[in-house]
Amino acid sequence: MAGRAEHLAGLLAFGLLTGCAEDPVPKPRAYFRIDLPEQEYRPWQGDCYGAELPAYALPVPVKRGEQPCWTDLRFPGQRATVHLTYQPVQGRLRQLIEDAHGFKRQHEAKALKIVSERMLRDSARVYGTLFDVEGDVASPMVFYLTDSTDHFLYGALYFRCRPNADSLAPVTARLREDIRHFAGTLSWE
Repeated sequence: MAGRAEHLAGLLAFGLLTGCAEDPVPKPRAYFRIDLPEQEYRPWQGDCYGAELPAYALPVPVKRGEQPCWTDLRFPGQRATVHLTYQPVQGRLRQLIEDAHGFKRQHEAKALKIVSERMLRDSARVYGTLFDVEGDVASPMVFYLTDSTDHFLYGALYFRCRPNADSLAPVTARLREDIRHFAGTLSWE
């Protein structure tokens, strides 16, 4: 009988120790902390244009047929790429601008809002529009830049992950600043 009482006392003690814990609550999904590199820029010169790039960006030439001036600006630490597609204007400025607006319109269904910003740099003959596309969209920033006679550059920022504007907000804000700096220092070859 003593063994049975000890067994019951042990079960009671175990029950008291484990029964006082809080009910388990599922934790929400968490995201990794994002440490952004220091903001610094370096000059870069491609075949058709040049600009100041973030020091942590890697310009990678993209050869697709007869498009020698296409470049991807890769941001490996941020899992992002800005695809830069260059076209000679050749009298098609209106069509190129309309195409750029068409690409932007593809995001309107998912966008919360689209804010446009004009780029007018007469001294460097750089004109265009930058579009901040807010919301859970594939490309949170698209833009086009031109000299209106010879050069046309279209750019789009993409992340290599599912669009989640809230979790990507710090990275998106930084890359938007970097793209603005790129546009503000662009020069044609």
